[in-house]
Amino acid sequence: MSLLSLVKPHRRGIFFILFSIFLSNVLALFLPWGIKIIVDGVLVRSGDALLLRKVLCVLLAVLVVRTLLSFLQKYISSMVGEKIVADLRGRLYAHVHGLALVRIRQISPSQILTRITSDVDSVRRFVFGDALDFIYAVFAVGLILVVLGCINGRMMMWTLLTLPLFVVIYFGGIPRLKRCYGRWRDVHGRLTSRVNEVLGGMMTVRAFGGEVYERKMFEAGQKDVVQAAGQAHALNTALWTGAEFFTSMGVLGVLWVGSADVMAGRMTPGALVAFYSYLGMLFAPLMRMVVINSSYQEANAAFERIADVLNIDDKLKLSAAPVALGDLKGEVVFEDVSFRYLTQQRVLEKVSFKVMPGETVAVVGPSGVGKSTLVGLLLRLFDVEEGRILIDGHDLRELDLDAYRRRVSVVLQDDFLFQDTVAANIGYALEGLSFDKIVAAARVAQAHDFIMALSDGYDTKVGERGVLLSCGQRQRIAMARALVRDPRVLVLDEATSAVDAMTENAIQKAVKDFGAPRTVFVVAHRFSTIMEADRIIVMQEGRLVDVGGHTELLERSPFYRELYLEQFKGSGECMGSEGVIL
Repeated sequence: MSLLSLVKPHRRGIFFILFSIFLSNVLALFLPWGIKIIVDGVLVRSGDALLLRKVLCVLLAVLVVRTLLSFLQKYISSMVGEKIVADLRGRLYAHVHGLALVRIRQISPSQILTRITSDVDSVRRFVFGDALDFIYAVFAVGLILVVLGCINGRMMMWTLLTLPLFVVIYFGGIPRLKRCYGRWRDVHGRLTSRVNEVLGGMMTVRAFGGEVYERKMFEAGQKDVVQAAGQAHALNTALWTGAEFFTSMGVLGVLWVGSADVMAGRMTPGALVAFYSYLGMLFAPLMRMVVINSSYQEANAAFERIADVLNIDDKLKLSAAPVALGDLKGEVVFEDVSFRYLTQQRVLEKVSFKVMPGETVAVVGPSGVGKSTLVGLLLRLFDVEEGRILIDGHDLRELDLDAYRRRVSVVLQDDFLFQDTVAANIGYALEGLSFDKIVAAARVAQAHDFIMALSDGYDTKVGERGVLLSCGQRQRIAMARALVRDPRVLVLDEATSAVDAMTENAIQKAVKDFGAPRTVFVVAHRFSTIMEADRIIVMQEGRLVDVGGHTELLERSPFYRELYLEQFKGSGECMGSEGVIL
């Protein structure tokens, strides 16, 4: 990605902006020259009132045209800038949606958010703020130097003598100024990060009586911020006052030489006034050209961070001729599937099994053996490293991914709820979904009763990530969101871990009776959740070590029996195959 590729579609607007900047600079030269004519032609010589009126009318017309031109230039600059920013944000946002989830987690969502918001804004501020100011300054300096040379070349050279001193002082202080501002940003960033962390963990802070401790930490951070800011401001102020001093020295020199030339008859009073006016117009753009370097460095760094994300090419490879399954039956086959996350060791190793349509299969094993990875591969959140996954006899990588995912639903242990209403979360991304279907899915998920007890029922806002609901309530809403799609394949990854046993049994029974038969994958640690499955897949260290029913696995698989007994260790109890405590 290059900046040129973003600007190219808006080249007409860019051309008008550059032309208006040039023309505006040309028109700005009229005022000092008009003053010269008034001083020499009206005040000093003839006192011609008609000439005065003509000059003033011309200057007024120039002012009106320049004001109108300035308005159009700024408006078009703003609109073109916003369109380019929208294009860049849209391209970045669409690209992120296509990245592998493991890559998003590696970069971190907060960093991606920074790229989409503040980094894009930094690019916009530079390209349609500082960069345009720089172009304006270049035109202004070039035109003004030409006019100054025409008026009095000797005085122009005197003016330029002070510029090297200004450049040496300013650029000599720039590296130290950058370090000061860098330290200021660092301490401010640490303080902001700590505040954000404390606000997110306020329950822990209060539970452990950390309010006083956190206030002390905040006050210490504030002192560091003030100290760093003071050093940066002091140096910045010194540089600017030094620049103003040498600028004023140049002006004094002009007045000295110019006054001598006027008294000697080598220069008219109007020419001296005009020269002084042009000189006042010169130093501001010169300073702007010098200080723009820092904003350029900031924008360049931001653009590089954006480009780093856009240059990541690990999107899922979509088939050129995808297969659209009209009626998904739900047959799932894993054939020698292996997988690893980026450069890590393999999480799955040669996993093979077959699930028939309408079958309920549970997946068990210790934490970290690849159970949730199986779920991610089945949803094609990432692709297998080796082997293949077949859905109704078709390689998953050949299917129309959007159509496939519309027929598959998943419920996770910590499923995500949006900061919206209950109804909007259940019907997420389903346009035109009837309210009756939302209620029906909520009833199956055993969520309807508690929803109706909320302040606004289905129109109740759940808060950020569902924070206003309990964990069990969030899980039941997530279950309703999965069921409302009437999926042919349903994946439950610790989906009822936060609900009581009676509610869990009611949900399991209702799910079986809701809609057409479906293939169900159950990932759970709680054996009461999985014992009724048609088959149980046992995972150990990324490998499938056994498959069978609960009773037969207890009899023939020492590893499965160990997992089962470990859950009830110390209680003196054990559950039989029918779920009865022994």
